[in-house]
Amino acid sequence: PCVFYHEKRNLRVVVHGDDFTILGLATDLDWFKERITDKYEIKHRGRLGPGDSDDKQIRILNRVVWWNHEGIHYEPDQRHAEIMVKMMGVGDKSSVVTPGVKPCDDEEEEGDDEQIEEGRVTRYRAVVARGNYLSQDRLDIKYAIKELCRWMGKPRNKDWRKLIRLTKYLVGRERYMNDGKYQDEVVGKLDVWTDTDYAGCSGTRKSTSGGPIMLGTHLIRGWSATQRVIAFSSDEAEYYGVVRGAAEAMGMQSILKDMGVSLRIRLK
Repeated sequence: PCVFYHEKRNLRVVVHGDDFTILGLATDLDWFKERITDKYEIKHRGRLGPGDSDDKQIRILNRVVWWNHEGIHYEPDQRHAEIMVKMMGVGDKSSVVTPGVKPCDDEEEEGDDEQIEEGRVTRYRAVVARGNYLSQDRLDIKYAIKELCRWMGKPRNKDWRKLIRLTKYLVGRERYMNDGKYQDEVVGKLDVWTDTDYAGCSGTRKSTSGGPIMLGTHLIRGWSATQRVIAFSSDEAEYYGVVRGAAEAMGMQSILKDMGVSLRIRLK
């Protein structure tokens, strides 16, 4: 277990390895700090909050999180994007406006389906793996990274071109902000939006499901995944997309329940 809820103190704790992130009121946070210090030697990184003595910015797992009058904001570690750009050797003037294109819009070249030369395979895997980690916090590159991850075993020349395009997109976009602004109303449900691209993969004829999970105006989670079976119609692909969206929402609903928060699900 890595998520804990103290009902009496209304404390919510998330554990990642030896890093603890705790949400609660000041008096309850003081109580937790006192109790855990009695048993363990700990390093207190700071306390984020609206009070005058509270920190306004802190790093949590290399993500920069800060608090202001609008709410809570966090930024993924931009070094991953910078390293990806550097490893692929794309210049400052190489930026493109989208991280990828649809397979049908991609111009085919001779030898596209041939495996890339051995010297590039390791670099391909290293850059894509870093991008896969970064995509946890960057919804804009999820689809492009998902497509690149499908060919980690035997990357082809066309996949190498797609990776170059992705890193060109990151030029000038190394930073990415996620805003959690204050909301006027208490939200009692998770809104789940789903969509699919019917037979989007020209090679396998498989479709992609994707969508975001929203808590009011806050993005809680997003996903992009290739469907495991081949849909025989757009309606069938959409049905599989809704099922995947419901599964993602139920997983998030379960995590929130562990934190003492009960929310309904609304699929769209």
